[in-house]
Amino acid sequence: MTEPIPGWAPKKPPPHGDPEPAPKPKRFWWRFLLASFLIVAVSAATTATAVLVYLDDVASAIEENDPVQKKLDRFLADAGGGAQTFLVIGSDKRANEEEDPGRSDTTMLIRLDPDKGLISMMSIPRDLKVEIPGYGTGKFNEAYSYGGTKLTLQTIKQLTGLPVNHVINVDFLGFAQGVYAIGCVYTDVDRRYYHSNEGVAASEQYAEINVQPGYQLMCGKQALDYVRYRHTDTDIVRSARQQDFLTAARSRVSVQDIVFDQGELVEAFTDYTTSDISDKETLLEVLKLLAASRNSTINEVHFPAELGPSFVYTTKSALDGAVQEFLGGETPQEAKAEQRRQRQEAAKGKKHKRKHKHKQKRKNPKLELSGPGTDGLVPARAAGEAEGKIAARRSRGHFPIYYPTRLPEDARFVESDPYEKVVDPYVYNLKDEDDNRHLAYRMMMVAEMSDGTHYFGLQGIRGWSDPPILDDPSLTKEINGREYDIFVDGENVKLVAWRRGDNSYWVSNDLLRTLSNEQMIGMARSADLIIAKKKPKKKGRRDP
Repeated sequence: MTEPIPGWAPKKPPPHGDPEPAPKPKRFWWRFLLASFLIVAVSAATTATAVLVYLDDVASAIEENDPVQKKLDRFLADAGGGAQTFLVIGSDKRANEEEDPGRSDTTMLIRLDPDKGLISMMSIPRDLKVEIPGYGTGKFNEAYSYGGTKLTLQTIKQLTGLPVNHVINVDFLGFAQGVYAIGCVYTDVDRRYYHSNEGVAASEQYAEINVQPGYQLMCGKQALDYVRYRHTDTDIVRSARQQDFLTAARSRVSVQDIVFDQGELVEAFTDYTTSDISDKETLLEVLKLLAASRNSTINEVHFPAELGPSFVYTTKSALDGAVQEFLGGETPQEAKAEQRRQRQEAAKGKKHKRKHKHKQKRKNPKLELSGPGTDGLVPARAAGEAEGKIAARRSRGHFPIYYPTRLPEDARFVESDPYEKVVDPYVYNLKDEDDNRHLAYRMMMVAEMSDGTHYFGLQGIRGWSDPPILDDPSLTKEINGREYDIFVDGENVKLVAWRRGDNSYWVSNDLLRTLSNEQMIGMARSADLIIAKKKPKKKGRRDP
């Protein structure tokens, strides 16, 4: 392997996490909204003519701030008006020295394809073993350290074979204030995240975090801590958590929110972003693509990786399958050929029409309605009922409590642990979008598998029948008299929800969607009910 750049030798983090503590946030602005320019803004349309001056201002700001990005042009594919793939880099600059290029803390590919009704996301593990052009074998995030955005782009193209149309590099430390700016994000948190450095030796300290489990509104630094956490998680789980967060954020921002808040966004592009998008025509093209994708399905493609002692590994066949899923069923060669055809059509001045009459649609998974004993679940009524009774007692009998009576084999309920500040089931209050308070509870389940620990859960909310997470189900199905909303991520069921009056309930898959579709539906079907009676108030003597 070629010697690293003098003065920069990225440390290889151990499999259990990076021993180096996260940097103290120095600037909190718009990192999230800038990534959201691709993901979040697709939720609403916009009138192009109303924003031309604005786009010109932003383009000028980018051009003045980022002349280096012009060097990327020869590595980028011309979309020709069709689907486009964006490389979004969240860079983490740990030093204040200009010659320090920093690290690529997060690298994500995003593809907008209105014809197929898809927005695909795929994160690249930072510890993935790759061949870095000109440097040899190394971890993927070393490419950014050695050669910045350009070398990262070259490595991505060599690794996946994907045509990349645009690159946006954003300062990761702008994330927190960006979340505040969009009014925070409702997030379905799978487990308790807690770490304190109090009483811990300096050599063993890492970033502190304090996030409770359950569906909640997450803001600012707490959101930053949550998406960056990796010390007891793998690189793969961390990427899946980030994709989930961005998917949840989509409903929180409209194009108008981004477009008409002109001053701060121009400042953000100037100070915190570099991109090849440096003219108003390109910006307008991207904005039209966002508007056309506003009703598209989010397709979270989980990178096919295996953990090793020093690296994350993948195979060519597994990666080819993930890339094809990312492209909505096409191969990279077919995607390149389609873009080439579209450029030729545009050059001839003809109206763009797809030659392929059939549009590929996302297929809902085949949902097997397996009976008890054939769905991969085992009886767990006694343990589930005990959990339900605890939740009913802690909620003071204010609303019905559902609990699962069947669980995957080797799965169990998480035990309360005072030292780790874990309380299960966790009962708490939650505010809706109108600032009304609702009682809620979360039951956490865990399964130890060969590839690590997987958390899933059952959530209940009193008096809020339509939280954002339950918008736009993939399909609705009635089973044994109960109506279920089923939400699909790729080919996997991520969530199964039902309602009782104004109360909402759901079963959540783990971040990597490890539980099978049959198991997810089976757990929801198995949910039984405890209706606790409110204790009558004791009558006391009245003073004469």
